[in-house]
Amino acid sequence: MGELHVFHAGVDFRSYPFKEINILLNPVEDGANSNVIEKSKQLLKTTKSTNVILDSGGNTIFNRERSDKGTKCDQTNPIKCGEEINLTPFHVVDIARQLQPTAVVSLDSPLQHRKSELESEKEFKKKLKINIEWAKETIELANNLCPDVSVLIPIQARTLEQLEIFMEELLNHPFTGVSIPYRNMKPSQLVLFLTRIYQFGIPWVHILGTTCFSYLAIAAYFARHGLFDIVSVDSMTWKQSSKYSGFLSPHDLCSHQIDDETIIPETAQNDCNCPFCLNITFDKMKHSVYSDRNLFLCSHNAMVTEQVAEQLYKNSGSIDQLEHYTMHKRSGDWKVSQAIEALYVADQLKDENIYAIESILE
Repeated sequence: MGELHVFHAGVDFRSYPFKEINILLNPVEDGANSNVIEKSKQLLKTTKSTNVILDSGGNTIFNRERSDKGTKCDQTNPIKCGEEINLTPFHVVDIARQLQPTAVVSLDSPLQHRKSELESEKEFKKKLKINIEWAKETIELANNLCPDVSVLIPIQARTLEQLEIFMEELLNHPFTGVSIPYRNMKPSQLVLFLTRIYQFGIPWVHILGTTCFSYLAIAAYFARHGLFDIVSVDSMTWKQSSKYSGFLSPHDLCSHQIDDETIIPETAQNDCNCPFCLNITFDKMKHSVYSDRNLFLCSHNAMVTEQVAEQLYKNSGSIDQLEHYTMHKRSGDWKVSQAIEALYVADQLKDENIYAIESILE
């Protein structure tokens, strides 16, 4: 059996949920200069982080491109130059050298959403060269500057055909695993991509940016059945939900707002068994001052995310078992239904031609 890990993004001194957690760091926010890097080192020491992934900074490039700000690429200048952001593979790997995370994600230029298949294909071809160059450069730099840090390559491809082209350029290079930027991927497509990555023989796959129940179920299956040595996921949902007084359900991670305006039915009971919910009622949450409620919810939300992932892994011994468990926890959710249906196909055909599997899943 493989391992399933949950990483928490957005951790800082003001809102780290608890100690001995897995943390996802961002090079812009957590490594922009020597002072910030020292602060990040202290954060990792304080939280006693079990595993750490240094993300690529690609999300910053994605957001700045979308807002027409752009990002510079000059390794002789610092990451932050006034209002400008400057990112190169050297910046990312040099931060990894100093922080020594478990893994570093190679710098990438994420694909923007396009309205048509033709425009999406143009976007892929436009960015393929730089994404491959940055991946290769990251691998080489990491091998020289921090050889004990694993390298994860973010797959910037939206179709199976694009995935084949992308991976063909990299399979002969020494990297540990890949990351899949989530960005609204359907459950069936995630299963398809994971199946193909398994066929490539890649040992570690990281799903960036989601701890959604249905995607956690998919991750749990692939990990439990040993199709990968490690399957990991990350998100900031634990923190973003708490910011708006969102209580993540310990059953399916649905967010329920609980603040001073929430009407709590008398029959509503907090059945969460996480250590932070001991003797905490919904009414007590409602009447807490915002700062106390936010701190509590950060801890609760992060903890139940890990607990739900653990239960999904435990109940992934077979597809039938996983289906029974997920339908009991989240009946009527089309994403869960699609995930289970796709897993049935992948379970039977995982070693067959990937396009035959795709034709069934379409």
